[in-house]
Amino acid sequence: MSNHLDTLITAEADRDTFAAAKAFAAHLVDHYGRSSAGVIFYGSCLRQKTDMGLLLDFYVLVDRYAEALRSFTSAAFARLLPPNVYYHEMDFEGRKLRAKVALISVEQFVHGVGPDSFASSLWARFAQPAAIVYARNPEVRRRLTDGLASAVRTTMMNVQPLMSGAYTARDLWVRAFAETYRAELRPEKETKCIELVDADLARYEAITGAALGAAPYQPGTADDLQRAATAWRLRRIQGKTLNVLRLIKAAFTFQGGLDYATWKIERHSGVKIELTEAERKRPLRTGARLLLKTVRRGGLR
Repeated sequence: MSNHLDTLITAEADRDTFAAAKAFAAHLVDHYGRSSAGVIFYGSCLRQKTDMGLLLDFYVLVDRYAEALRSFTSAAFARLLPPNVYYHEMDFEGRKLRAKVALISVEQFVHGVGPDSFASSLWARFAQPAAIVYARNPEVRRRLTDGLASAVRTTMMNVQPLMSGAYTARDLWVRAFAETYRAELRPEKETKCIELVDADLARYEAITGAALGAAPYQPGTADDLQRAATAWRLRRIQGKTLNVLRLIKAAFTFQGGLDYATWKIERHSGVKIELTEAERKRPLRTGARLLLKTVRRGGLR
């Protein structure tokens, strides 16, 4: 069954994507240069097969941070607390594409989705659908595909012991994403987990069946449940702490962060704010002023 899961994930990772996503991936490979090993496309644009009115989501996998980032400070932060997150824009067919881009080394990605990684952020994210839109060579593609399959296995391994009664694939994945969101600084609404699974239920049933066999699945022991519950309580503390540290890091590494913030405010509230070049050069001070200005204009309700 394990081989069947690998086959399903490989087919998913190798799927074709729409032109805008492929163009942006090529832009990212060019931007980060020779150290670019792979680009993974994921998130709402992949699920909806469009970028219209949305923000593209990419992970760029690199060999060496220093070569990709050309900054000792950014490279040090990336090694210490991966990934570094950036905002990118590019023109495409007469319109502007926007993307949130996370940059991480191949080695840290492989470890982060594997069974030895306690933090849930990477393995839970990449247990969801993802497409490898660029890989430097077949060996890189194999490592990334294996990583995506490992993310599915690691997520199930850490969530199965929480299930206290006979359960279905849907039950398992709704619980998985609920636990993951609780380990973030600003959790999603509970209904988001249900929407996410139900929108692609056949996929989650297929990968669960490939890994575990036929449903319904049986719970573990009371001791399993207790150990798993303790582990997830610790992940909630760890996850929120890491979120805070990454927000602090972003002040030093998030290129284009202010432009991204103003775009998000306009998209969600209709409040349009134009930034000057002088404001862009002082991100911390401008961020505070931006917040006050948005509140005054009714952008945060």
